[in-house]
Amino acid sequence: MEAFFLALLTAFIWGFVPFLEKLGLSSVEPSTAYVVRCTGVVLGAIITICLYNPLPSIGKMGFKPIFFLVLAGILAGFVAQLVFYRALKTGEISRIIPVTSCYPLFTFVLGWIFLGEQITPSKLVGILLILGGILLLK
Repeated sequence: MEAFFLALLTAFIWGFVPFLEKLGLSSVEPSTAYVVRCTGVVLGAIITICLYNPLPSIGKMGFKPIFFLVLAGILAGFVAQLVFYRALKTGEISRIIPVTSCYPLFTFVLGWIFLGEQITPSKLVGILLILGGILLLK
């Protein structure tokens, strides 16, 4: 139950933040907004270091996990964020957010191809519903 509540809280926060970002993008370019937003990420990293002291654990990590996490940070925290801000600045928030939230489609395919995850009827129905929603918003 705790995991479900945390996931729901995450969804709420992720649903609220684009509203703030859309307001923030009203008078600036996406690249400027990105740099300003990153100050919040840096502040969050500093707070995490102060509260949890993860630095000794980082020293014990191997190359592979560090590589994948840094790559994920570059792709999600830099590339996708700039693309997202451009879409958010120029499009309607009520269309942009649902479309950007279709990422489970790509995760599903990657999990199936590279991790050998099973395709089940319920997963297929979920994928079809996501695709249908995207088509409705197009």
